[in-house]
Order: sequence, then C-alpha cells, then structure tokens
Amino acid sequence: MLYTVVAAVAAVLLTALLTRLVRVLALRTGLLDRPGARKAHTRPTPHLGGAAVVAGTLLVSCTGYAPLGSGTQRLLWAASAVALLGLMDDLRPLGARVRLVVECAAAVYVVYGSGLGFLAALCAVGWIVFVTNAFNLLDNSDGAMGTVGAVTALGLALCAATEGRADLALVLTVLAAALGGFLGHNWHPAKIFLGDCGSLFTGFLLASAAVTVHTGHEALPTALGLLALTLVATADTLLVVLSRRRAGRPLLLGGTDHTAHRLRRVGFTVPGAAVVLGAVAFAGVLTGFLMHRGAAGPSAATPLLLAVTGGVWALLKVPVYGERARLGAAAGRPRPAAARPVPPVPPVRRGPVGGPRTVAAAARPAEGPRTLALRTRPARTPTGTRAPAPSPSPSSTRSRSVPARRTSGTPAAGTWIPAGGPKSPAAGGRTGAPAGRSRRGLAALTRTVLGARRAQPGVRRTTADLARG
Repeated sequence: MLYTVVAAVAAVLLTALLTRLVRVLALRTGLLDRPGARKAHTRPTPHLGGAAVVAGTLLVSCTGYAPLGSGTQRLLWAASAVALLGLMDDLRPLGARVRLVVECAAAVYVVYGSGLGFLAALCAVGWIVFVTNAFNLLDNSDGAMGTVGAVTALGLALCAATEGRADLALVLTVLAAALGGFLGHNWHPAKIFLGDCGSLFTGFLLASAAVTVHTGHEALPTALGLLALTLVATADTLLVVLSRRRAGRPLLLGGTDHTAHRLRRVGFTVPGAAVVLGAVAFAGVLTGFLMHRGAAGPSAATPLLLAVTGGVWALLKVPVYGERARLGAAAGRPRPAAARPVPPVPPVRRGPVGGPRTVAAAARPAEGPRTLALRTRPARTPTGTRAPAPSPSPSSTRSRSVPARRTSGTPAAGTWIPAGGPKSPAAGGRTGAPAGRSRRGLAALTRTVLGARRAQPGVRRTTADLARG
C-alpha cells in the first residue's frame, strides 16, 4: 500500500516534468495542432502530451520493485505497441485500416491465453478495440479525457484489488496519477494536448484491464459492469454516431459535435464540461464497482443507463451543424454595445471671391438661372464731389450689367474705375482713364467674376458663360 502511494506521487511529478519538456520540444520543432473548422481550439497547441503520460506510466510501473505478473506484462507490451502507433499517427497521420489492424492484433495478444471461449474472446477483442477508439474520440476538449481517464483508472484499480491483482491495481493507479500530472498542463486553457499516443494508450489499457478483471464472471453482470465503467466514452461515441448518421455526415470525419462541445453550447464552460463528464464517469465507476463486488445486482445499472440515455437524447437536439449551429453559438455570446449614430456633417459652402472693386452677389431667383449683380463705387465728378450711385433696378439683379458708352467725364455704372478714383484736373491728373484701359479693366473684372462663379460648387454655367469660355 505504501509503495502504491509512493509510486503514484512519483508518477505525478515525473509526468508533469516530462510534459513540460515535451511541450518545449514541440514548440521548438513546430509539432503543433493547428486550428481548423472541425476543431475547437483557436491557437496552435502541441499535441504530444501522451508521450509524457506513457513514459511516466511505464517508467514507474516497471521499476522492478513490485513484480508484475505475466498477464500484466502482456498488457503493458500491447499497450506500448498501441502507444507507438498513436505516436506515429501524431507525427504523420495513418489510415484507419492500419490503426484498426494494429489495435486488433494488440487486443488478440491480450485476450489470448485468458481462458475465454471463442465467442467470448471475439466479443472481448471487439470491446477492447471499440473502447480504445472511444477514448481517442473523447480527447476533444480541455481536461475531458484526462479527468474521465483518471476516474476510470481508479475505479478499475479498486476492482483489480478486490480480485487480488495487486500488480494490475498498481499499474492502473500509476496511470491515474500520470493523467493527474498531465492535467496540470491540459486544464483550460490547455498548453498541450494528449494526442493519439496518450488517448489510444489510455483507452487500450483501461479496456484490457476491464476485460481482464471481469474474466470468469457471469455474462450479464460482466456486460453491465463493462458498460458502467466505460459509460462516458461509450455514450459520447453513441451520440456522435447517431448525430452524424442523422445529418448524413461521414462517420470518420472529425467535428465539434461531441458531448463536451454540446455542453458548451447549452451554457457550460470548458472546465464545467470536464467536471460534468468526470461526475458522470464517477457515477458509472461506482455502479460498476458495486456490481463487481456483488453489493448491487444488475438492476442497479438501470437508473444510470436510463439517465444517460435521456441525456444523449437531449443532447441530440442541440444544433451543431449548419446555420442553426452558428445562430445558436452567436446567441450565447454577449452582444456588442450599439454604437451611437454620428450626426452628418453639413457641407461647407464657400462664399464668392470678390475683388477690390466688386462685390459678386450670387442671387438665385425663384425661377431662371443664377445671375450676378455688380456694384461699383460712386464716381467722382470733375469738381471733386461723388456722384450719387444709380439705384439697382430689378432687371439689373436678374442679368449681368453691360457697361454703357461713356459720353462725358462721368463713367457709367459698371465701368471699371482704377484704385483711388479718377483724378481731377486740379490735382494734376487726367480727367478719366483711357477707353482702351477701361475696356481691358472691364475684361479683367469680368474674368474675375466668372472665375469666382465657376469656383462656387453647384453653380450651373449659363449660355453667356459658355460663350465667354
């Protein structure tokens, strides 16, 4: 008993250390499990943690301090071959036929010499292969496989101890401790995954141990006991097979349709789903142990099987495929806060560009095109006084003013006047600007006004504008 405790502690520490080393090695070499559409994780994660579990279990179990029987040694040899198969599959994926052939050969090696008849041995081989792959499928969520495997291994260790198989009980206890050391790195968020190496090794070792422990018992209690001990893995595989058959999907195609994924869709967290699976596994292991000892009859498994069947039926209704699955996943996420509407920015209207002598007033009448009204300063008379400015008429605001021909010294309205106004004879200046200069100034003024008019956004050009270029 003391050696079993020491071996369990050593397995926990050794597996935890080996898992850390394997993780560092996998990160440096790029041996990572990449995220994908049929995977639940969202970042590349090492998936060789099973190598640490296998190494920790075998190194502690085979120290030689506690002798192992021939049956237990055969079991460990077969489990090691399955673990090597899983490691090769982790490094380079193998076909399903290759895996099935190796698993069947390892199961036959364990069952051979157990004293079972041909039909019973055939059922035992089929059961071992089925449970091995069921535990492999169970490795789909952080902490799920490690929790269920550790609970099942402890229950089978108790069953082996009651049968007087101390060596097998030691191996199963060490396996449970190794899975416990691995859980420190695999609990959510997982730093490393178990991989096919660890899941196949664990499933094969547990299934073979269950068959070995129940050899020689009656058929019905043995069948119910095996089903109760491996209840979670069996129910998960049954759920996945039924779900994919109903949806018309390939059975061997991976996906997020397992029990842990469905529990997450109905509101459980990743650690919560692992705890629920561990609790169901504990209930199954307790029922199987009581039936194995004879403390409970086969009818004791009826309530548990009915409850699990109802759970599988309820989880089948959880959408995991297609649009309904995406809508259900989106409904469980918190909605982002609605952004406040941004008021539209009013357009900036640029005013007309005016010269030193003009004020371009853009007046848009109710009907008709836009016209420009030109204002001029009152001209100076020859006596030096300012002449009254002509009052604008309604017609002048509707059309561009045309300068009249000058008949006297006083310039007409709309005529270009140089800065400072015309100089009087008394001041020594000329009485007015030459006609050519006035026309050139008027042309420059017209171009300035038309340029300002074109610069205004949304202004349509009139026929006169087009004629002037």
